Amino acid sequence: MTTLEFDLPPRMVIIGDLNAQITLLERMLFGLRLITKNGDWRGGKTVFIQLGDICNRGPGARASIDLMMKLRPQAREAGGAALWLLGNHEVLSALQHEAYVTADEYMEFATDSEIDLFYTRRMHQVHEYLGAPYRSEAIMPIGGRIQAWEEQNAPGRDRYRLAMGPKGKYGKEIRQLPIALRYGSLIFVHAGISPMWASVGLKGLNEHAQRAWSKDPRFYADLEPSGILRDPKGPLWHRDFCFDAGLETRDEIRTSLEILGGEHMVIGHTRTDAVRPSAVGRPLSRLGDKLIMADVGLGEPGEPGSAIVIERRKMEVWSPGGSKSKLIDVKK
Repeated sequence: MTTLEFDLPPRMVIIGDLNAQITLLERMLFGLRLITKNGDWRGGKTVFIQLGDICNRGPGARASIDLMMKLRPQAREAGGAALWLLGNHEVLSALQHEAYVTADEYMEFATDSEIDLFYTRRMHQVHEYLGAPYRSEAIMPIGGRIQAWEEQNAPGRDRYRLAMGPKGKYGKEIRQLPIALRYGSLIFVHAGISPMWASVGLKGLNEHAQRAWSKDPRFYADLEPSGILRDPKGPLWHRDFCFDAGLETRDEIRTSLEILGGEHMVIGHTRTDAVRPSAVGRPLSRLGDKLIMADVGLGEPGEPGSAIVIERRKMEVWSPGGSKSKLIDVKK
């Protein structure tokens, strides 16, 4: 992607960290009138941005990526856009840091016969953990042990790694994802942009990422610790704006926004129920509305998901069922 700065469109939709929740993604996009029941684009000139972390923690990373890749050319042809920003979990997944990968993610790459065998072996493993049916002793919980067994024995792991690698379908896609974009007065990035990183500009951020990928790292540990893909204060990991509301932090986000030509920074990465004051299952504004947090913890039990919709220069929280509540006004 060469163009990184755009005018504010008539309608925008923003979804934060997906956590491999394909069912929620499909439900939300359908409810937001962005896709048909068949999963084709129907959003016209709407700009849809997903803020990264499609991968990990859930059952449908591959299906979610496939949907995003399918929607992109369809949206472009209709005059809109379906955009996916790079998140830290995309980098982890592409570089074999699989600490957050679920058994279901591996099994998206397994054959039917492999999956059948897996569940047969799983059943035997459960019986082994439980032991004889009439043991005269307390039976301890086995959920954690079964989950650990699943993650160690899930089929599809090798094909997953090939697909996420530098020559794989999804690995090549991840390595081209943009770090940050600007639409009107809104800066979009996965975690947050410190003044140091803002000083290189939007183009510079993406150039830094491409240089890091061009070194062909095989593992996450191969990345430069202070480089853009791994720096704890970099745009894929930064959390200071979420947890600190002091004057220095407020000055830093204003400085970053001034450098990048924006008024508000829209991020994912940090859940809105993890900060104070918090918001459960809905986006949150902080630091005098300079920071908009969109990671609502998709996939948590009982959480149907929510998104951000921008129309007529109003940023609103959209909830399933179509209800909206105002978040902030957008200047331009």
